[in-house]
Amino acid sequence: MKLEIALYTILISFAVLTKFNTYFFYGIYLVLLLPLSFFDLKKLGIFEFKKGILWGFLSSIIYFPFIIQNFSFGLLNQVPYVFSEEVFFRGFLLTKFNERFNNIHLNNILVSALFTVPHVIINPSLVSILVFFPSVIFGYLFIYTKSIYAPVIFHYFSNLFFQI
Repeated sequence: MKLEIALYTILISFAVLTKFNTYFFYGIYLVLLLPLSFFDLKKLGIFEFKKGILWGFLSSIIYFPFIIQNFSFGLLNQVPYVFSEEVFFRGFLLTKFNERFNNIHLNNILVSALFTVPHVIINPSLVSILVFFPSVIFGYLFIYTKSIYAPVIFHYFSNLFFQI
């Protein structure tokens, strides 16, 4: 649990430092992607394509009527950031919490709260606080599919919906 706390603390530090210099935002990316270098990729859900992609798109159908008219391929620039957030919070943190503690629902709520904090630091607003709720859905998609792709796809379309 020390590693998870250390990485999360570094992540929060970069989020705070981003307020002083936007270059620290790149440090956030680095921390979010670190689990790819040392954590079991199978546990991260990297190899579960079919179920993850299927459930990612099925769960995102609710957004399609709202975003179809305003979609542009320029909006694909969010995919790397969404992927890195899901790798860290769902693939790494949620997996580690589920290995250590037996309550997947409480773990999902806790990880969703942890997910919300850097969003509030970077953009203090009601919308940033509300990311908690879709984050809970991201967690359950990951738990159900054991794939990182389901929460990545749903997260991406959630972001598009709220931007448009």
